[in-house]
Amino acid sequence: MMGGLGVAVVDPASTVTINPASYASLRSTVFETGLRVRSSQYANASEDRIGRRTDILGLTFGIPFGNGRWGLGISIAPQSNVGYRLTDTKVLPGGEGNVTYRYTGEGGLNQALIGAAYVLAQKRDTLLNGYKFSVGANLGYVFGSIEESRKTVYPTQVGFYNTSVYSSLVVRDPTATVGLQYQGDLRARKDRNDDGLHFLAGVSVELPASLSARRTDVVNSYGFNSAGVEVPIDTSFFADGTKGSLDVPLGYGVGFTVYDQHWTVSAEVRQRDWRQLKVNVDGYVPPSELASNLTMILGTSFRPANETGGNLWQRTIYRAGVRFTNDYLVVAGDQLQEKAVSLGLSLPILSNITRSRINFGGEFGERGTVSDGLLRERFATFFVGISITPDVRENWFKKRPID
Repeated sequence: MMGGLGVAVVDPASTVTINPASYASLRSTVFETGLRVRSSQYANASEDRIGRRTDILGLTFGIPFGNGRWGLGISIAPQSNVGYRLTDTKVLPGGEGNVTYRYTGEGGLNQALIGAAYVLAQKRDTLLNGYKFSVGANLGYVFGSIEESRKTVYPTQVGFYNTSVYSSLVVRDPTATVGLQYQGDLRARKDRNDDGLHFLAGVSVELPASLSARRTDVVNSYGFNSAGVEVPIDTSFFADGTKGSLDVPLGYGVGFTVYDQHWTVSAEVRQRDWRQLKVNVDGYVPPSELASNLTMILGTSFRPANETGGNLWQRTIYRAGVRFTNDYLVVAGDQLQEKAVSLGLSLPILSNITRSRINFGGEFGERGTVSDGLLRERFATFFVGISITPDVRENWFKKRPID
C-alpha cells in the first residue's frame, strides 16, 4: 500500500521480510496473510483484451524475543507468477486457409524463508530518543516450476501435421539475504506532547545464488478425433530431466525514512542487473533479452492518533505510494517500464487489547507500450489482508520466571 517499500521500514505489528533487520523492531507475535485480485487491460495498436487473476500473497509469522533484542521471521510466499494464453492467426502462403498459433504458460516460483535479527547497539531514554542499530539475515529456499507450450493448428485436409512443443523448467535451491537498519534522531522529543523527528536508514542485499534446474522438452505432432480431442501422432523429440543451473546475480536496496509520532515519509531504490544471469541448462534460452532492473519508490503513511487514544478513524493508518520501475525484460529492443500509484488503510481491531489489523489497499498502473507493435498493460490490483497479534495481556513465546 506504500508502493512496495521495505528496506527502510519497521512496523511493530508486521513482519517486513525485504529487510530482515526489521524483525528486531517487532513488539508482539504477529501472523499475517492476504489476498490480491488483479484486473488487467492488455492492448496493442488495434485491439485490447481484459485479464483477471487472484493470488494468495503468502503467510508470514513474526516473533520478538530476548527482551526486545532479537526478532524471528518465518514466511512462505510466491516470488513470480506465469499465466498467459495467446492466440495468433495467419494466412498460409499457398492460400489453403489460416494457421493458428497458440501460446500458453503457467506456474511460477515460491520462496520459503526463516530469518533472524539482532540489535547490535541501542540507547534510548524514557521519551524513546536515542539510536538503534540492528542486523538481520534471511535463509530462503526457492522452489517451483514453469510450464510452457506452443501449438500450431492447421486447417484440416491440407496435408500438414499440427505441432506441439511442451517445456517444463523445475527450479529449486537455497538463497540468502542480509540487511542493516539504523534509527536515530533528527530532533529529539522534549516532552510527551512533542512529536520529535527521527530517521531510519536501511540496506538490504540479496546475495548471488546458483539455483539447480531441471528441464523437460517434448515435441510431437497430433490430430483431432471426431470429438475434437487432441490425439498424438508421433514424437519427434523428447528430453527428460536435463539438469543444469541458473546463476542469479546480486541484488541490493537502500532506503531512508523520516518519521514522527504520526507521519512517515520514505524513499527507496532497489537494483539487480539481470544481464549477469547465467543459464547453464542445455537447450534452454531465456525467452527475452534481459536488462538491469531498477525500482524507485516513494511512500508515506499517516495516523492521526498516537498509539493510544482516539476513535477508530484516528487510530487507522492511512498509506500511499508511487513506484517507477525499469523492468528486467527487453522486448523487440525496448526495455519495459512500469509506473504505479498505490493507497490503502490499516484498520485496528479491538485496539484496546490487541494490535491486530485489517488492511485494504489498491494499486493502479501501467506497464509496456503500444508503440513498435508491443503490448501495453494497464492494471488495477486490490489487496485485502489481516495481521493478527495476541491479546496484550498474553505473553506468547516469553519465558515465565514464576509459573
